[in-house]
Parts: sequence; C-alpha cells; structure tokens
Amino acid sequence: MKVNVQEIVSTLGGKENVLAATHCATRLRVTLKDKSKADLAAVKKVDGVLGAVDGATQTQVIIGPEVTSVYREFVELTGVSEEAPVDENLDNAKVLKEDLKNQKGGLLTKVFDTIAQIFNPIVPALAGCGFLSAIIMVCMNVFGLKTSNPTFGNFVTISMAVFTFLPFLLAASTAKVFKMNQYVALTICAAMLAPNWAKMIDAGTATSSFFGVPFKVINYNSSVLPIIFAIILASFVEKYADRFIKGPLKIILVPAITILVATVVSLWTIGPVSYWIGSVIATAVEWLFVNGGWIAGLVYGGIYAGMVVLGIHHGMVPVLTQMISTNGFNYVSPTSGSANIGQAGAAFGVWYKSKDKKTKANAASACIAACTGITEPVLYGVNVPQGTFFYGCIGGAVGGAVAGMLKLKAYAMGGPSFLNFGMFMGGENAFMNCGLVMIAFAIAFVVAATLTILFWKPKGE
Repeated sequence: MKVNVQEIVSTLGGKENVLAATHCATRLRVTLKDKSKADLAAVKKVDGVLGAVDGATQTQVIIGPEVTSVYREFVELTGVSEEAPVDENLDNAKVLKEDLKNQKGGLLTKVFDTIAQIFNPIVPALAGCGFLSAIIMVCMNVFGLKTSNPTFGNFVTISMAVFTFLPFLLAASTAKVFKMNQYVALTICAAMLAPNWAKMIDAGTATSSFFGVPFKVINYNSSVLPIIFAIILASFVEKYADRFIKGPLKIILVPAITILVATVVSLWTIGPVSYWIGSVIATAVEWLFVNGGWIAGLVYGGIYAGMVVLGIHHGMVPVLTQMISTNGFNYVSPTSGSANIGQAGAAFGVWYKSKDKKTKANAASACIAACTGITEPVLYGVNVPQGTFFYGCIGGAVGGAVAGMLKLKAYAMGGPSFLNFGMFMGGENAFMNCGLVMIAFAIAFVVAATLTILFWKPKGE
C-alpha cells in the first residue's frame, strides 16, 4: 500500500510545523515546532501508516521497511534538510528541565532517547557487518572455508571493521547528538586509541601518569561507554571554552583545550571507570542468562516486545556490542529473537482469523517483516491496535525460556530472525546451536499464533 506522504505532512500540522526530520529502520522521526498542532489519531489513519508515537523530543510515524523512500518524499515536501539540526530550544536547560518534568518517566525517556540517537545512525553499519559475519559463520561451518585462504581471510577482516573501529563511529555519532565539532571528537577518540597504549600494554606497562597523577593504561579498541562519556565531557569543555575565549585565537585554542582537557580527564577517570562499568554490565547480563536459565529467558522473552514499544530496547545495544567484542558471543539475542518471532506469530493469527482485507494485508506484511527482524510494523500496526500484543509476548516468553534453558548463543550483531540464521552459527556445535535457536523461534511463533487464533476476537467483524 502506497504511503500518502502529503497527508502525513498535513496531519502533523503542515510543513510550517516541521523543524527537522530523520528516520531509522522503520520510523519517520519528526521534530515539530508545536506538537499540539499534530493530530496523531489522524496520522494513524493515513494510508500506509502503521502507527504513531509521541516521544519526548520527536514525533515518530511508523512506516515499515519502505520508510527510506517516504523520508525522501517527506523532506522534499517540507523543505527540511536531511541533516537538519534538532530544535535549538531543546538545548536550553530550563526548557529541557520543564520538558522532562512534564513527561511521564521523562528522565528515563531522555536517557534512552539519547542512547537511541547515538546508536541509530551506526546500526546499519553494525547490522551490515553482523550480516557479513553471519555469512562467514555459514561459510566456515557449511563449506569448510579457512581464514588461511587469502580472499576469505580478507573477507573476515572487512566484516570485523565496525567492531575494530567502533569507537570512531561512536565518537562521531555522540558528537553530533551533543553538538560539538565531530572532527575534534574523532581526534580525542584517536588519542585514546593511539597505538602507543597498546605497545605499553604489550610491554607489560599497566600504568602511566599525567603531571604525576597515575592512570591505568587500557586498550579502548572495540569499547563502547568510555568513548561515549569522553565525548560527552568534551562537548561541555568545548562549549565553555568557546564561551570564554574571544578573538582570532579562538579557532586554535578552543579545539586545543578541548582535546587536551577531555583526553587527559578521560584517561584519568572516565575511561577506566566507564570501561569497568561496561564490563560489569555485560558480565552481569551474561551471568543472569548462564545461571538464570529458563527463568531468565522466560522473563526477558516476555518483556522484550514491551521494551521495544517503550523504546528502551536501545539500552541493550551497548551491552550486546560489549559482549560480542569481549566474548565473541552473547546469550541475549536468541531470547530477544524469540520475542520478535512471537509477535510475528500473533500477526499470523490475525491474518488467519480476520476477514477484513486491509487488516489481513497489514498483518501478512508485518508478519513477514517481523520474521526478518523488523518488529515495529507488527507491534504498532497490528498487535497493539488489535489487542494481540499479549499473545505475542506469551509466545516470546515460551521461546525465550527454551533459549535460556539451552543457553543458546549468538555470534554476531544483527536483527535476530529466521532470515539472519547465520548469526547463530559458531563455536564447537555451530549447527546444533543454530538449529536449536530456529526451534525456539518456531515454538514462539506457534504458541503466539495458536493463542491468537483460539482467543482473539476481530474488532468490528
């Protein structure tokens, strides 16, 4: 079904009400001048729109996989830039504080919204390299290819690029969110990842010092939190330096002071502390799934879809990235994948039982999208409005319990789904692990579909 972009613009208050626009994998994310002028109920009724959500700083229109083409047309109709900045008023501390106070759970919403803004731009790179890694797992386990083969070995090197240089992507993305010079941010990242630190570690040097104050020497390659917090600190240093330094030397002194202060303070404190925090969180999640077994899988598989609805699932991205970078695998993705497939099963039940042609069409397309790892269409377009969301959660919980009980693993980043099965191939029992994950997914699908078919009553039919 073709999306009526002109009508979306109109229901959001017209192009004069649009300040900026961006998009993620499935959502058109719009910053409005006046949210009261937007009619979300009318937006949800536009042909091709699967739902709409009013976030803390953005109005999100759920489109589905074809959001990219919709975004291009939206930009043309509204006249905003594809790189348009966020509303400047949001930088005002008083306005921001009032905005957060008026939002239910506003501070937590802001935290997860910030995480989403940092990670969303780099998700395609993570997903792309994750998919390449999944293909590599298939090639190694099915076709017996070895890294000693030059072509295949180079292929492996390319697939690992995003994880090797992840801090640089995070530095650029964080700098954009916190509105500082991205090239200065990348320079700070380069200083923290300088080869000299790795040489010192290889030589057995555990500590160094600035002005007599010692700090722990750490290899920050593939790290997540240290770089994010370092750039957040740098953004404040840059703003204060820019405010107080005047005259022609500003162009030299502001970046010099920012680089020096942010890097030194980060190496002293922020880097080691956040590195430790990231490691502890990743270890805690791993411990929970190793020791919690089916209970951990049942709980996480049951609540994950709710996390997606609330937008707080982005908070797990740093944890998963850290686990993959450190251990080479994670226990979480088989469970979250079960949650995704459970929602697909509920949509299948809607398609099977509904007699309304539009409902059946939306349910079918959303079900297919969810089976490939994209869940927003099935959540906002089908299961939440149709009241079948809970059946999907039950399916996800059951599939997650199976994954948790068997301690199934994912060996690459990406959207866990039937399509991306290669990400579950790794370790000594690659085929068994992958096969069992697919069985857990199938169980989640069948349970959710069965419950929906048995107990759901179509609205107005």
